[in-house]
Amino acid sequence: MNASSFSSFSSSSMPSAFTARELQVLDALRPFLGADTEGLYAAQGRSLHRLVCFARDSSLPGCAQLLCGLRLARELLAEELRPGEAFRSLYAVSDYLKLHFAGQAHESFAVLFLDARHTLLAFEDLFRGTVTQTEVYPRELLKRALHHNASAVILAHNHPSGAVEPSREDLAVTQALKSALALIDVRVLDHIVVGANRVASMAERGLL
Repeated sequence: MNASSFSSFSSSSMPSAFTARELQVLDALRPFLGADTEGLYAAQGRSLHRLVCFARDSSLPGCAQLLCGLRLARELLAEELRPGEAFRSLYAVSDYLKLHFAGQAHESFAVLFLDARHTLLAFEDLFRGTVTQTEVYPRELLKRALHHNASAVILAHNHPSGAVEPSREDLAVTQALKSALALIDVRVLDHIVVGANRVASMAERGLL
């Protein structure tokens, strides 16, 4: 779908009235997308997740600005998470990761590197895959952990399908990485699977 298809939307062709929540979403999007806001939102099924997914592949200037806004929001949240024991909170980490993976149509594997007090040292998107799988290389992860002098990590990857149930492959990769990182005294605190606006914590489920 291109820019011209969005401009073809008119008030008469819009779906039924937007809900109060959807109107709030539109108000937030309008500074980025301008006159195309309602059309873009409606074309993506009134799904902010799908709209961000579209924005990632779009050349529309407003979409680039929208993604910039998301990155700033993620960095604002990261700034709040830096002190002390902030990363003991699953909710805080989940919000950070949902912002990072929002609208991503392919699988990728990311790592939060933490110090001994679980303060965030760095966040890296290490491996990119296809829609259904990502190859993860323990050696590369160990190199990055040593580079950041990390004492602990939180692993994360997304499921573009929206499902958050860890697969057998997810569990096997987690155990392999946990064993490899133990050789350099780096703890795996959690492995979080993100699917759209939902998450699953392996630590919370007793899978670590």
